[in-house]
Amino acid sequence: MQIESELYSALLDAGVSKEKAERVADALSKSIDQRYEAHSTMLATKSDIEALRADVFKALTDQTWKLAGIVLAGMAFVVAALRFAP
Repeated sequence: MQIESELYSALLDAGVSKEKAERVADALSKSIDQRYEAHSTMLATKSDIEALRADVFKALTDQTWKLAGIVLAGMAFVVAALRFAP
């Protein structure tokens, strides 16, 4: 709120009416809040990236084990089928 109050004081010192100075300071405050809100929803922190990296690593590891299990089950089926083949 420091910037808004400094702007408000400067506008009053420059001869701007109290109402107009309040509207300008309020508009600046709202604009700053909107900008911070936009940035907070768009940016990722280092911890966000690390959490995402851990999730992706876990998903890839799980997928690899599942695929290995499917391949081994398929190989066991083929071996069993070859045993019973005439």
